[in-house]
Amino acid sequence: MKKLLCISAVIALSACSMTKNEVAQNPDALFATYKDNAQQLVSLISNQGNNAKVEKYSATLVKVSQPILKAFIAKFPQCDEYLTAVSKAADIIPTLPLSEIESGYHADGKLPQFTDANCYHAKDLLVHPATVQAMAVIGIKTDKQREKAKHEVEEVLAHFAQVETAFKGL
Repeated sequence: MKKLLCISAVIALSACSMTKNEVAQNPDALFATYKDNAQQLVSLISNQGNNAKVEKYSATLVKVSQPILKAFIAKFPQCDEYLTAVSKAADIIPTLPLSEIESGYHADGKLPQFTDANCYHAKDLLVHPATVQAMAVIGIKTDKQREKAKHEVEEVLAHFAQVETAFKGL
């Protein structure tokens, strides 16, 4: 599993450096990388991965979300202000108390309004892994905390399916 996680992290980092044009030409690779990383993060959490690894892989997932958000803005310009705001907060969110992440970013208290539900689903591709990153920084110590972290990533996979469907026009 360790080898697979490392390979996926390398793929994820290369996906983060893709240009807007490259993303537009190959969104399937970007979506596959995100989904693979999210599934691996669920596995890592389920297998009692240590906090440093959970933090690292959730941070990677946040990075992988960034080019998806950019591509999503290009396809859904009505999401620009909303997704740009969350994208700019990517480094701040994991440093916040969990209650502030919940009210400010899950419940949108610190974000501009949006008119398209697809914007909300895309936002969560960044917010849920950033929440797990914050949880790992604080320390995931109990089974209840581990289940909550795992649920965050499982929930992002549901949002991911919505984003992928909207992006591909399925």
